[in-house]
Amino acid sequence: MRTAFARIAEDTSNLWAYQRRNDPVWSQGFQKRFSELMRTPGNRHGFLVHEGECEIYGLRCRGDGFSTFCFLRSEIQIIIDEFVPYADLVHPEDVDSLDILDDVIRESVDDIVPLDPGEAPSWVPESHWWWRAPTRHDWTQREIDEKLYDYYVEDWETP
Repeated sequence: MRTAFARIAEDTSNLWAYQRRNDPVWSQGFQKRFSELMRTPGNRHGFLVHEGECEIYGLRCRGDGFSTFCFLRSEIQIIIDEFVPYADLVHPEDVDSLDILDDVIRESVDDIVPLDPGEAPSWVPESHWWWRAPTRHDWTQREIDEKLYDYYVEDWETP
């Protein structure tokens, strides 16, 4: 389920990016059918699993999870902006879970290593703010290595 839905989300975001460059309007039939399919129990479950993956990487945003979080979060945003409202895909008690996850990123902006130039795809719209969330841009290579690779140079130095 996880792998199948991840592929659907990735393909949808790629198709969305292509649409934006060439013809920014979905055909009504495609949008309607995709929305219907997303509302089926299996696909709703797949969406929740995908969102769970996004949450895992969001919670790892201060380490090596930020880049993957950004991709997954954008895939989710495309689905809910273009096809199905978020509230239609989650349990009523969980309608604020995406906002809570976004707050984790907002609270961590000074402690997230920014993405390398060119790592964010060209199709990322301004509304996908998380790609540009990190505020500190003066990281040393040592600090980056310690954050992203979870090791400290002195652990490997000989006494």
